[in-house]
Amino acid sequence: MSKALMEEIRHVVLGRKKKFKGLEGQSMSPVGKEYDGEASQAVLLDRGTFQHQSLKPLTEVQAPRKKLIPKLQHGLATVLKRPGVHWLQDPETNAYNFPQHLEVIPRVDDFAFDRLPEFMPSSQDKALVSLAKKANCRFAGSTSSLTGILTQIYLLLSEEKYINISNLSTEFKDAPRFFTPGQRIPVSVILHHQDGVYTTDYDGERDESTEDIILLPLGTLLEKFLTLPTHTFDKFRKTYVANDHPALEDTHRYAKFGEFLMRSQLDCRDKSLPGTGVFDLKTRAISAIRHDVRNYLNYVDHRIETLTGKRDSFEKEYYDMIRSAFLEYSFQARIGNMDGVLVAYHNTARIFGFQYVSLREMDERLFGREGAGSRVFLRCVALMERLYRAIAARFPDRSVKVTFEKRGNVLRAWVEPLESEGGAPAHVEELQLSVKNIMHGRMMRGQYAVGADYPWTVEYRIEQNQADQKEILENRQRAYNRQMSIASSLPLPRDDPVRGVTAVLEEDSIADDAVDRPANPDASEGA
Repeated sequence: MSKALMEEIRHVVLGRKKKFKGLEGQSMSPVGKEYDGEASQAVLLDRGTFQHQSLKPLTEVQAPRKKLIPKLQHGLATVLKRPGVHWLQDPETNAYNFPQHLEVIPRVDDFAFDRLPEFMPSSQDKALVSLAKKANCRFAGSTSSLTGILTQIYLLLSEEKYINISNLSTEFKDAPRFFTPGQRIPVSVILHHQDGVYTTDYDGERDESTEDIILLPLGTLLEKFLTLPTHTFDKFRKTYVANDHPALEDTHRYAKFGEFLMRSQLDCRDKSLPGTGVFDLKTRAISAIRHDVRNYLNYVDHRIETLTGKRDSFEKEYYDMIRSAFLEYSFQARIGNMDGVLVAYHNTARIFGFQYVSLREMDERLFGREGAGSRVFLRCVALMERLYRAIAARFPDRSVKVTFEKRGNVLRAWVEPLESEGGAPAHVEELQLSVKNIMHGRMMRGQYAVGADYPWTVEYRIEQNQADQKEILENRQRAYNRQMSIASSLPLPRDDPVRGVTAVLEEDSIADDAVDRPANPDASEGA
């Protein structure tokens, strides 16, 4: 931790009044003389228009093997049929709504992960590359590597439209409605060029995420815990030494848009749901753990006690999900042609309840209108494809690493070859994407356009910053600093006993960052 940040914390702890200023590498707020509008000198690389009816839905390249898609066990399918939270154990009667053994989560250390199929990055997925070539796609990626990019594009397209929490109780009437810093963090990927296809892998070089300590492996465990019969799940415990455990296979959907092929793992299906009947499984740790993952064992006695309220409630966790996860959930579900997500709320030791959230509900919370998400998704995917085309044109047949960040009214992409030519230092280029939303024949605020039900045209420009290399590297380093500094995506209230000091700093940095967000989040007027 820097001395500057320690000094800010000391002032907060001692109760001294001091305006919190953005700290380089410590907040999402602007730092010094940074990103003063578009580059003063830029070369146009591409420009175009997406007319209202010109964007067609994703085309399935290879149909998934539905028989291999898991189904919920233990009577959990009832959660899909009734909206709202389903307690595992009713707090009033103490009666269990589902088998009691689901309450206690098996230990990660006792689970034989080596008996499961390994996650395969896009660059190692030979089937993905083969299908991309057959489908005439130059670009490919999985949901895990693409949703971060789509999120940055959405933040640009929508001008960071505020979320809709009108369905929550009055205790949340004054709660923040902007996305968390974790949703706005810069995202880095590696584009591996192989056999004419650029595959997309997540780049975790600067990732200080603590999820792999417990949350990622626990999520994998819980997926099997909820979709396998008990006698089958037990064969994946380390204590089971026979070799007759089933050979499980992951099932994927492969769908294309233009020159882009996308892969989505299909977690679960139920014929009672609309469309394909496929949905995603999400395991959601309580907020106290997500803020302090390294010390998660300190919170195994922390429980969800009530349905509503700002503390220890399902409603609090749901509110946090809207701000920090719904956007990526909705992108993942649409890539996989899914109906929604089933959420299991837990504290890593115990499951408290379940909730099914459909895409229609996510659309309401994110965009303010059911059905708006499909239009938003297609425009984000189209813009992502145009960015990839520009990158490939600048670095033909070369593998590159790219960092994307929406900042102000521009999305920047810093592109650097993985291998330099002739032993010289690799030259980094900064590409800039800007957009205009058009409705009723005139320019409209993005906050209005994403939720409106009128014909919607998007104009875009992709330019190359002509600043010197020193300035471009400094711009990228600031994005790197923000990337490394955000250890938590869910700021807690100032009086929260878990991380009160951090909450103060984070809230103040968000206030400073208001210059990056529109003053009127619900603006309906044209620009």
